[in-house]
Amino acid sequence: MLTCDGFELALLLRWLGHRLAQAGHARSFRLVLSEEDGPGAVLDLVWQGPSLPVGVFDSWLTEPLDPDTPDLTARAVLNAHATEAWTETRGDNGGAVRLPIPNARRATTRPAPIQREVVYDFELLSKARNAGVLESKLEDLTYVVFDTETTGLTPSSDEIVQIAAVRVVNGRRVKREVFDTLVDPARAIPPSSTAVHGITDDMVKGAPSMTEAGKRFHDFARGAVLVAHNAPFDMEFLRRHEKSMGVRFDHPVLDTVLLSAVVYGQLEQHSLDALTARLGITIPEEARHTAIGDTVATADAFLKLMPMLKSRGLLTFGDVLGEVRRHGRLLKDLN
Repeated sequence: MLTCDGFELALLLRWLGHRLAQAGHARSFRLVLSEEDGPGAVLDLVWQGPSLPVGVFDSWLTEPLDPDTPDLTARAVLNAHATEAWTETRGDNGGAVRLPIPNARRATTRPAPIQREVVYDFELLSKARNAGVLESKLEDLTYVVFDTETTGLTPSSDEIVQIAAVRVVNGRRVKREVFDTLVDPARAIPPSSTAVHGITDDMVKGAPSMTEAGKRFHDFARGAVLVAHNAPFDMEFLRRHEKSMGVRFDHPVLDTVLLSAVVYGQLEQHSLDALTARLGITIPEEARHTAIGDTVATADAFLKLMPMLKSRGLLTFGDVLGEVRRHGRLLKDLN
């Protein structure tokens, strides 16, 4: 499993294959991923044909990878991944470009996840800061969908080890607007939690503290509506550290658990697995219970719930708030 910007790496490899073909080195390529001591993993782009001189390759690294992203060069991608790349000669008539990936670990079969208790916190939705948000159409708001991974399931005493978020604008997820960071919890991560999310004590060494990571996340989410699945769980972790961060998480908040209850009824299952299964969203096994994997799944679920809400006449944030409060009274009666 590689911790990397998959979009940028795919763009880099596509560009490199095209560039090699233009220069007459080969028309077909193999991409090989292998484990290696030190960097963790190495990607090799391999071909049959003349090898690529190091000097020529180095001169290519300043070229933009795509006309639509003129500032994104091969060198910029390598720098963002804290790595280098180089050329090699393979056999009598073969070449390769080697690209080490420093952040990698062996994928393992994870045990069944520990279930978080689903919390219906209807007061959380009432944090809208002004009437302008309440009157805004759903499609006119900017959303930041986020998730956390933690040392355990008790927000009052456990700590965050990873925060990830994506931005949703104009009814779609902005693929290049991503926040993803490990967090040093300043305490040991229990093996039972590592078994779920795969994050170890070694992985968080040197990572930002909760104070630093929380400030950065607050900046990323400025002016947006926060969206999370089972939002009270994640928000309690964040709000417990507001004083040390010097910020307040007073954003309007939407909870996809509650939205699922509005659309499908209170008697249905509203876990993330159940919701994504109903909506036809597949979470890759290796991405489940990672902050970024669950964030992307929640964002995709939120985008599919939006037209369902609008079809019920819930066109504004205020409309959704009122409907959720109505369902809140029903849920309290059921409980």
